[in-house]
Amino acid sequence: MTKHAPNTPEPDLWRSNGGTETVLFDMAKGLPVRNVIGVGDPDIHLLDGRWTMFLGGFTTGFAVRIFEARLPVGDELDSDRWALRTVPGRPRRAAQLFTPPRLGSWDSHGTHTPSYVSGRRARGTPAQRIYYAGRSTIRNGGPGSRYAIGAAELQEGRWIRRASPVLTGDSRRPSAFEPLVRYEGGTWRIWYLSAPNEVGRDEQPDYELRYRESADGLTQWSAPTTLFTSDDGYFDNTVHPVDGGFEMLLARGSNLYGTKPYPRQGLWWARSPVPSGTRADWTADPVRILDAETAPPWWLERGAFGPEFHYGRRATDETTMYVFTSGTSAATPWLRSAIQRLRERKLPPAPTPFILSVGRLTIPHAGGTLHGG
Repeated sequence: MTKHAPNTPEPDLWRSNGGTETVLFDMAKGLPVRNVIGVGDPDIHLLDGRWTMFLGGFTTGFAVRIFEARLPVGDELDSDRWALRTVPGRPRRAAQLFTPPRLGSWDSHGTHTPSYVSGRRARGTPAQRIYYAGRSTIRNGGPGSRYAIGAAELQEGRWIRRASPVLTGDSRRPSAFEPLVRYEGGTWRIWYLSAPNEVGRDEQPDYELRYRESADGLTQWSAPTTLFTSDDGYFDNTVHPVDGGFEMLLARGSNLYGTKPYPRQGLWWARSPVPSGTRADWTADPVRILDAETAPPWWLERGAFGPEFHYGRRATDETTMYVFTSGTSAATPWLRSAIQRLRERKLPPAPTPFILSVGRLTIPHAGGTLHGG
């Protein structure tokens, strides 16, 4: 199980470099669409010259589905003008990325944590895919909750979901979720969370971050290696090629229910010369990017998950790290929140034990600090 560090302040790069924070999607204030209550797990890529964000969204049908947001053409990552893609002719209804699975399917109770990747199939033809976590059980956490990893592929302009999962858990850790997939060196590479179940109320997390490889990204995955053990306690990650190597951000998964004690919350950075699942390849002591225990921004008071990052593309911000993450905070009592929302002529909020947000942490000169420049 995860070890609990003393609750003492730790330096973090965001504060020491004079970083700023911006909330982009806020469940408490409501979204500009009517069919999605809150979003999380931002996955950001520059596609056709335009920054695109894939997200998991909790819908008014009380199911989690995958959605897409984009910046206007020409905007860079310091822009706040992200807009959810909507159904044509219905500007208040966000469009799901692919047709939702039928009831009884292995992922019918939820699809989230999207991971976009462009690569090549085993026969050499190009492929664009979204890998995601799918839930087969009504329970979303606690004993008995089950997750596996699936994929949707872009075919003639439409995302087509595969009928079966591409990766499942094992008898000891039956849940596999939080996929992060990259295509590097002609190989499909996946980092993912292996756990008995998603953590529930009053439970302690038992997380392992594992890694596997495949020639086609769908079958014949290599035997798993454990990159981070349950003692490390990391929940999910992101990886990007940077300056001849690879950089990773890690999160602990957020203390959704305010359980005490609980592993320290925040974000951490590591670097490796290769995109691997070998612990020795990566920074021995990951650098703390964000301490979410000591006076965190309100939307991160219960921690962060689903991290993403990119450095700026302009000469003025090429060493600035733009970190995007999901954050959780304690929910305002429902009646009080409902009255306030009705006063603002908005629908009452969903009764949830926490508030989910997506925001950006801007860290100036992060590249120079982390790379020794």
